[in-house]
Amino acid sequence: MELTLHKQIRENAPLRKSFDALAQKTFGISFEGWYRAGHWSDSYIPYVLAEGDTVLANASVNVMDFLWCGQSRRYIQIGTVMTEETHRDRGLSRRLITAILADWKDRCDTVYLFANDSVLNFYPKFGFCKAQEYQYSMQLPDGTGSAKKINMEKPDGQALLRSQYGLSNPFSALQMTKNYGLIAFYCLSSLKDCVYYSKAHDAVIIAAQEDGVLDCYDVFGGKGFSLAEVLSSVADAQTTSVRLGFTPLETAGCTAAPYREEDTTLFVLSGKENIFTGSRVLFPLLSHA
Repeated sequence: MELTLHKQIRENAPLRKSFDALAQKTFGISFEGWYRAGHWSDSYIPYVLAEGDTVLANASVNVMDFLWCGQSRRYIQIGTVMTEETHRDRGLSRRLITAILADWKDRCDTVYLFANDSVLNFYPKFGFCKAQEYQYSMQLPDGTGSAKKINMEKPDGQALLRSQYGLSNPFSALQMTKNYGLIAFYCLSSLKDCVYYSKAHDAVIIAAQEDGVLDCYDVFGGKGFSLAEVLSSVADAQTTSVRLGFTPLETAGCTAAPYREEDTTLFVLSGKENIFTGSRVLFPLLSHA
């Protein structure tokens, strides 16, 4: 069987649609609406193996720009690793990962990925090692609930999110930058009902709350205020604590615990920068691609 390796299929409609169908079948997610909205940028690069116009396997390069304690970093995240069920165990993922590392290993500060439990023995063969993330929690003062939910189905709501994203997260030690497309992917789909704007703090807060706990995925804006003040604008009176989806710049008053997500393990390429060695860090949850 002759398979062709394609890199970046965004403007190849037959391959893009076949890729999308495989993503829906494998992960239950679709990229087509994201593409049509204009959010699929050069930062997301699928490497696909295809037979004609049929995608049989994929591993995507995500070019990720971060600020780590104020210093610029260029990371490569490998994601959307999938193979058509009838073509598994034929070395297709190995071929794709090898191609990606050959192209990108020497063009970035690090390479990382999140693996499911079925392939924990696969990635070490390429030099990846496990890394432990930490999630921070903090107590909140009385919630005011003053922030208003943004309607992400309306253009003005999307415009507000894009504008606030440009203000970045002043409370985060590890910030993803130049990647509004990935934020839009979440905020137009699974988190579309979790986007709020606090006029008093000029901040967008992406958060959900349940049983007295606020899960804050990210904050854009709010400079000049404390993180607790900004988050209290989203919290209701029953919410007393928050779990942060990013690493706080100021950790006083916070507690850190090993972060564990079901069926997900972080791997970092050996020989490249590893900020998790000696630091309690969490990749921003909305940077997962």
